[in-house]
Amino acid sequence: MKKNIFTAVLLCILSINLFAEGNLSKLFGNSEVFKLDPVTDGLLLGTGLTLSGTAILFDKVIKIKDTSFDGNLFDKNDVNPFDRVFMNPYSDSLHLVATGLVVVELLSPAILAATSTNEWFTIGTMYAEAFLLSYGIKDTVKALVNRPRPYMYSEGYPQKKVDDGDWCKSWPSGHTTNAFLGAGFTSYVFCKYFPDSPWRFAVIGGTYALAAATGILRIASGNHFLTDVLTGAIIGTACGILVPAIHYANGRSAGKSSKSSIQASPLGVSFSVKL
Repeated sequence: MKKNIFTAVLLCILSINLFAEGNLSKLFGNSEVFKLDPVTDGLLLGTGLTLSGTAILFDKVIKIKDTSFDGNLFDKNDVNPFDRVFMNPYSDSLHLVATGLVVVELLSPAILAATSTNEWFTIGTMYAEAFLLSYGIKDTVKALVNRPRPYMYSEGYPQKKVDDGDWCKSWPSGHTTNAFLGAGFTSYVFCKYFPDSPWRFAVIGGTYALAAATGILRIASGNHFLTDVLTGAIIGTACGILVPAIHYANGRSAGKSSKSSIQASPLGVSFSVKL
């Protein structure tokens, strides 16, 4: 399921960039709300790729933490009172609903197709950077922190998730991180492109409502503690807003007249610069 979510957002990024390919000649030199910069984008992409690679290295290669389970349920009394109140047993149906909401949320930047086609490449590149950064942060933390999921404190835990070692990757919530990434990015970018649009309130309210619902379902399904969800919301929102905010600041400081741009691979494996 995690691979499906990753694939969904990459397809979204790929589609935006592919649509933009035919308009690159128009992109360079035109006025832009957000400005790409070789150095800035190189650093953002490099950081995201490094963190993502580090997470994979720690989790799959080095296996820095022990994910074996001895079969004994954990004691709820060991959980802090704040999280203990909201603990729930595992629910596969709620898990699937939350996953569906995440996919919808990650694809929410598609509404930014309402902007000029000249901006699609910039939007796709920024979203790739934000996604890689948030993905790398939350997966690196998951690989380092050994926190059992709430469903490991009661009967009926999913054996498949125990077998693949996912049972001890509770903090932070990946679903919530992805959901708030989509909400933060879509809301911020939409409002910058359409500051006077009456739809901006619907976009902000709608995307954040879906993100909040995702977090609630992750708690209700027994997959996460409240603090897992809160941390994921912070990571996702921060990355979703910070990355385009940096590009917005670049555009303002440069007078939005620079002809430089960065060509980022939608798969996040390489990039080139066109001046």
